[in-house]
Amino acid sequence: MAHGYQPSERILHLKERAMAQPEDMFLPALRPYYYLEGWMAAEGDCLPIRNAKALANVIDKMPVLLFDDELIVGESGDRQCDGMINFSANQNIDWLMSQAEKSVLTQDQQKQYRQWLEAKPFQFMKLAPVPPMPEELNQAQEHGVVSVWGTDLNHSIRDYQKVLQIGFEGILAEVDEAIGNLKKEEPDTPKRLANLQAFRILCQSLIILGERYAREAQAKASQADDPITKAEWQTIAEVCRQVPAKPACTFREAVQALWFAHIVTTWEDGINANGIGRIDQFLLPFYEKGIQSGEITENEAKDILAALWCKLYRPYDVQQMMIGGTLANGEDATNKLSYLVLDVTEGLEFIRCLSARLHPNSPRAFVSRCVDLVARGGGIPFFFNDKVLIPALVSRGVSLKDAWNYAAIGCIEITIPGMANPHAVSHWINLPKCLELALNDGKDLLDGAQIGPQTGDLGKHDSIDAVWQAFTAQIEHFAKLAVYGSNACELSHRSQYRLPYLSILTDDCITNGQDIIEGGARYNYHSSAAMGIPNAADSMAALDEAVFSGKHVSREAMHDALMSNFEGNEPLRQFLLNKVPKYGNDESAPDQFAADLTRFYCDLLASHRTVCDDPFFCHLFTYTLMLPYGKQTGASPDGRRSGEPLAYSVSPVQGRDREGLTALMNSLAKLPHHLAAASSSAIVEVDPNLLNGPSREAFVDLLIKAIQAGVGQLQFNVVNADTLRAAQNEPDRYRNLCVRVSGFSQQFCLLDKEMQDHIIARTKHRY
Repeated sequence: MAHGYQPSERILHLKERAMAQPEDMFLPALRPYYYLEGWMAAEGDCLPIRNAKALANVIDKMPVLLFDDELIVGESGDRQCDGMINFSANQNIDWLMSQAEKSVLTQDQQKQYRQWLEAKPFQFMKLAPVPPMPEELNQAQEHGVVSVWGTDLNHSIRDYQKVLQIGFEGILAEVDEAIGNLKKEEPDTPKRLANLQAFRILCQSLIILGERYAREAQAKASQADDPITKAEWQTIAEVCRQVPAKPACTFREAVQALWFAHIVTTWEDGINANGIGRIDQFLLPFYEKGIQSGEITENEAKDILAALWCKLYRPYDVQQMMIGGTLANGEDATNKLSYLVLDVTEGLEFIRCLSARLHPNSPRAFVSRCVDLVARGGGIPFFFNDKVLIPALVSRGVSLKDAWNYAAIGCIEITIPGMANPHAVSHWINLPKCLELALNDGKDLLDGAQIGPQTGDLGKHDSIDAVWQAFTAQIEHFAKLAVYGSNACELSHRSQYRLPYLSILTDDCITNGQDIIEGGARYNYHSSAAMGIPNAADSMAALDEAVFSGKHVSREAMHDALMSNFEGNEPLRQFLLNKVPKYGNDESAPDQFAADLTRFYCDLLASHRTVCDDPFFCHLFTYTLMLPYGKQTGASPDGRRSGEPLAYSVSPVQGRDREGLTALMNSLAKLPHHLAAASSSAIVEVDPNLLNGPSREAFVDLLIKAIQAGVGQLQFNVVNADTLRAAQNEPDRYRNLCVRVSGFSQQFCLLDKEMQDHIIARTKHRY
């Protein structure tokens, strides 16, 4: 299939502007100012309506920003609004005012802003309907065993397809119908009515959003002397009069409606980890209609997509979008738009957060085209396997008709677009730390504190099975604490805020008259992240080989070596590092321990329930926590010293996968990815030479075989260690070098040295 995209001068100008991130793109402090203005004006209203009025005030008053050469218009005004628009109960007034001083707020507005903040309008958030976290959970968090987040914020994909198909006028009609169906005698009607009235307030503002832009665009058309410029502004005005109030009729209207809808997402809930979804699926009907009618050419469609890419661009970007995969009937979903997305991403030559769904019957041409982009570096696209993820979702209660439409959010987390509240990475559990406690009678090796149950120390464990029993007992203990923490967070959030915009774009919130925070979504699971599976597997294999089977060292001597961080025991440490089989090399012992540990963890968490009586899903994922949690983890039987990093997700420990790429894939394939419904994650480091010449097709074959073998998720860094060291020493010369960090890509020079060293240490596979 012919492919390629050469950006026009217009698009190159938009790209240059997007990457420069000029000041006139941003409106510091205006979003929180208008939100707080709306919040204070709604004093006395119930929580749902007050949240809706506050957000509506933002939609109604944020300035319309229009720039030359635009095909898609609108700006969020924020550089990186990471988190909910609400302030916390403990907001930093000085910091907020420092942002206000950089804004267009007048002196009188700044004075008013400070008065509102000093009134502590969100102090009520402290009145959570749950007690403080138990001391044993606090202690577990302080010692790096558990980390609880539990939030509903970020990590969502709204039902943008619905906006394109019926517009906010259609959504308002759904809200009004739901209000009309309420029965006053039913006990929960007052609560449902409050939510639906909040949804209605928001829809009314959303309906006039496009018209505000249309008026400004029409004014620019009136002022333009050049006929071409005048016509372009008139076209923008016509598009904005249609969307997002009404259904999109053209490809350009669909993309503009998508962007408007996403801007409002960022105004309510931040840029970070709020995704786009399966863009090649929900934009396809508009593209096909436009091509068939002659209304748009392929190149024009690419330019419109490129304009959207420029709007989405951020130096740190996890606004995921996804292509490929399967249809509801199980057939391949790859289409013409899937290739256009790849073409535009390649042609723009900047990193845009993009993933591809593959399955055993994905067209080789599509896989190969994805590899074209992988070969360019930067870690995109990354790959998810329908063969395991759809069954994993179904096994955890998602219907098959919904599971087929899954998409990634944030780094690698999974949701059902427009149907789920996934509470992504609701908590983490440090499995090597649990093993440390299992070998030391529940005591922290670093300070001797008793933080886990007393399950004996290594000297008392007379077999590897006894170690396993103590290890799993520790995990069970901390899983209960982590589940408690996640559920406590959800219950707290229900009394603190609402997300009405997310709710109107999530089934079945309107039908049920429930905000998503209250459990209104069709699926309300939490996702538990397992850290350090490779370290724990290597450690169990080392104990089995060195202590119990091979008897190279006594239990007491091994325990003493761990207690002393291998001081005076370097020969033993080198034996453990180099003579014992390691996960990632297709070795049966460590791979089996990794598989058993993964299965145990996924099944254990699935046995626990959320507030909405859904199961806990599992991530096999560390994000960047392998560095700070490694610092809180003592020496381990795999030869790792105290404080050294943990492995990234299910990738082998840095430098230990020595038997080549095929062996690594075989190890990954042995894990039960079909149980990790919130996704696994593996970053594989590949030397650029592997993707050049004859070996490139072998790489395509390897990727296809990995999918067929059941590897759940893959990301590739295509860069050699020498280049990374050069970039570390001369960052200005390698300003555009991007690498895969942890489910996201970033310019290498923007990473701190610790993370740079971690990436350099990963094995760079050549064959």
